[in-house]
Amino acid sequence: MYPADVIRAICMANPGTGPATALSGFVKAHGLAGFVKQGLAAEIARASFSRMIKFWLQPVAHQTVFGKDVKQGTPFTKGIAGALATFPEVWTISPLENLKLAEQLDKEKKFNGLVDTSRHLMRTRGFFGGFYIGYIGMQMRQCLWTGGFFLTLDFFRGKYREVIPNKLASDILGGFSAGVFGTTLNCWTDVVRSVIQKEAVAATFDPKAKPAPLINHINPFHFLSRALSIYSARGIGGLYSGYPIKCVHLGGSGAILAVLMPRFKKMWGVE
Repeated sequence: MYPADVIRAICMANPGTGPATALSGFVKAHGLAGFVKQGLAAEIARASFSRMIKFWLQPVAHQTVFGKDVKQGTPFTKGIAGALATFPEVWTISPLENLKLAEQLDKEKKFNGLVDTSRHLMRTRGFFGGFYIGYIGMQMRQCLWTGGFFLTLDFFRGKYREVIPNKLASDILGGFSAGVFGTTLNCWTDVVRSVIQKEAVAATFDPKAKPAPLINHINPFHFLSRALSIYSARGIGGLYSGYPIKCVHLGGSGAILAVLMPRFKKMWGVE
């Protein structure tokens, strides 16, 4: 899945760039080994924390907000609980997301691994200014995908079970479809935050560049203004750069989660 994430990141950070161009440019700069060196460690840590926090807290959020077990919830309540569970998730993964993207987009090889990237961002922009670039965009992205995933998972899974009696197959297809639905909701936020993060990291190498105001990282109006500028320049296609690759990436993630989570819950006796 990681090569798809790398190509997705390049396409989204450079609206209008196609997957083939992104792939050839990355391989030219880093070789095939780049897929196991450029940001992979940060992505493994990010994805692990992301899934663990989100799927642990979604049932907790549902019980806390709606006063009943998630199994008794509606698609709407499950979606809302999923969106709420992303707040501690994004607080945790934002530094890793910034480090990963900085390495993925490092075509000039300015960084030498995860530790070097961390030191550079901390030295040039400080903790919040370096590790929480584009925070509001990442929060919106996770809310939309997770909320959309939980909102539609049971629906898609049920529809597939009407025509496919095999439970495993319907779980895979239902999870993939719910993941694609979430991607359709959140793709534009990922494009905008990727552009913001790319420009902010590039500015750290320019001694004359002034750091962006810290408030910008949590200001939804600033984020939406950047979205409008991309739309004005590239249209809706610009805001959905990398959408097919992202569907593969997050559709696949949704399929894996739809298969594994209920089975792990049953195995651990918490279902």
